[in-house]
Amino acid sequence: MASENRFRFTGVECIKFAVENVDDAVRFATDWGLTPVASVDPEVRIFRSVDGSEVHVAQADEARADRRPVGGGSGMCEVVWGVEDRASLLALAEELGSDRRAEFDAEGVLHSVDDLGINLAFRLAQRRSAVYEATRFNSPGRPDRINRRAPRCEAAKPHEISHLAIGVDDAGQAVQFYLKRLGFIVSDRYANRGVFLRCSPSGNHHHVFFMNAKVPGTRFNHLAFKVRDIHEVIGGGQHLESLGWKTFAGPGRHIISSACFWYFQSPFGGAWEYAADEDVVTTEWESQDFAATSHIFTEWTFGLEKSDGTLKGPISGSKDKTL
Repeated sequence: MASENRFRFTGVECIKFAVENVDDAVRFATDWGLTPVASVDPEVRIFRSVDGSEVHVAQADEARADRRPVGGGSGMCEVVWGVEDRASLLALAEELGSDRRAEFDAEGVLHSVDDLGINLAFRLAQRRSAVYEATRFNSPGRPDRINRRAPRCEAAKPHEISHLAIGVDDAGQAVQFYLKRLGFIVSDRYANRGVFLRCSPSGNHHHVFFMNAKVPGTRFNHLAFKVRDIHEVIGGGQHLESLGWKTFAGPGRHIISSACFWYFQSPFGGAWEYAADEDVVTTEWESQDFAATSHIFTEWTFGLEKSDGTLKGPISGSKDKTL
C-alpha cells in the first residue's frame, strides 16, 4: 500500500489550534510571517503560508469537541491532510467508516479520528507552490554566485507547513494506525523513542513525527514551516527574538532530515520551527534506526545544553532511559 499511495496524500494542509490566549497566539502567528486571511467564523482566526497551508486559531473551550485541545491547555484540536482527488476522499471515507466516524461537512471535507483520539480531516489539496529563484552559494572550486551579494532576510515568510510533531506514550503503537490504515511510510526512527512518517512515497522526509514524551498522554509538541534557505532561518529567528519571543532550540542543523532549524516557544502549547534544506526522498530512500544518544538531535546548534549527557530539545522526554 505504501508504494501505491492509495489515498494520494499531499501533506499537511491545515492545523487547527485552540489556545488559552488568542491575542498572544495571533500576535505570534503574525510575527512568524504568516498572512491573516478572512474567516467565515468570527471566533476563528486564519493564517496562511505562501503555498496556502493554514493555521486556524480559536479560544480553547473544554465544552466543545472542536475547541478542545489534545492534552488540554493550548494545543491542536484537528489536523487536516490534503489528498489529490475526490475519489481518494471517498476511498478514505469507506476505509475509516468501517470502525469509526467518517463524516463529510458542507464544504466536502471528511472528518474522522485516529486511534489516539486526535481529530483528523481530509480535503482536496489547496496548497500551491510558489516559484522563486533558488539561492546560489559559492563553495571552493564551485562558485555559483558571481558579482552578486548573498541575500539578506529581515524576517521570514514561511513557504509551507513542513511537518507536525506529537508527543505520545508509545510512538511504536501510535504509528500503527497511520501505517496500516492510511498507508504512511516510515522514513527514519529514533530507536524506542520516535518514528518519522511521510504520507507519500516521494517528497518531504517526514510529515509527522511521533515521539515518546515525558508527560503522559497525547499532546502537540511542535510545528515546522519550510522557509527558503539558511538565510531565512537566521533572519526569521533574529526577527522573532527582536520582538521578545524566546528560543526553544537553535539555530542548528538536524542529523535526521538534514534540516537547518530554529525553534521558538509559542502560545500554541508547543514550539514552532523554521526549517530549510530538509531531505527530499523517493521510494529509493532507505530508513534507518538511530540510537537516541545525547548528541543525535543535531549536527550543530546553539543554545542547546548537552554538558550533562542527556538529550535536550524536542525528544528530551523519552520514557526510554537506556539508550
